[in-house]
Amino acid sequence: MEAICRLTHPKNVELFSSLNIISPEECEAREHALLCHYTGTVEIEAGVLVDMLNQYIIPAVKGAGVGSVKDLEGAASTLTNALKEIHHADSAKAKAVLARKLRLETMIELREMIDNTEAIVPANLWPIATYKELLFLDQHRDE
Repeated sequence: MEAICRLTHPKNVELFSSLNIISPEECEAREHALLCHYTGTVEIEAGVLVDMLNQYIIPAVKGAGVGSVKDLEGAASTLTNALKEIHHADSAKAKAVLARKLRLETMIELREMIDNTEAIVPANLWPIATYKELLFLDQHRDE
């Protein structure tokens, strides 16, 4: 996200325009489009994580009777609130800054909690493929 914002740094705008590569307006347009794309990608990732928590992980934890359902519900709420904050930001750059925080701070922290939860839920009750199952898919066939 920070690299995208360098497109409109005066030094770069001058370089691109002096070499007739792209105009200052194109620099701004490209920055805006890339920031919107970045934000949109993070919004999709966070939305999927909320769905996974609500539809799969929380029910699995409830069914297993282990772990903290309250913490997982809090995680879903944290993600939902962060998405609302992004939607209410007033510029593409402000949205991207919030999206960066969501992706590289909040989601990483929540992912650690989810991974720890996965470790205590019995394998037969965990509804999502594990890393082992994904990496060694061909070696886990029931015959």
